[in-house]
Amino acid sequence: MPYTLQLDEARGLLDLRYHGVVSVAQRLRAADEALPLLRESGLRRILIDLMQAVAAQDSIDDFRAFTARITGEPLFRQSRTAFVAPPVNYTNHLIEVLADAHHYPFSRFVDRDQAIAWLLGDAPTFGLGD
Repeated sequence: MPYTLQLDEARGLLDLRYHGVVSVAQRLRAADEALPLLRESGLRRILIDLMQAVAAQDSIDDFRAFTARITGEPLFRQSRTAFVAPPVNYTNHLIEVLADAHHYPFSRFVDRDQAIAWLLGDAPTFGLGD
């Protein structure tokens, strides 16, 4: 799998790190794996690190399906999500645009430590309005 998924109980967050070429199908699989971890732990802070990832060639319909899946899941909507991605990441930006249109609670960062600090704080989510 081109990702690692683990609970960081010391910080109280779910840490999802992608690496290599990542498809939307793999992101869907990671989302499915994350749900029981969130449900069982009670954690509602999600760190998604895309700094070492490259997007596979997926269709716009694949991105729409993925976004519909995460924005339609109550457990994800009750969580704070921090995306850590390079300043130019067109694939994740497309997902962010679609998620923002559904008022999904996320913020975007280029620095992992800043993302963690935001997740652990109580600042509002920015979506694309940062």
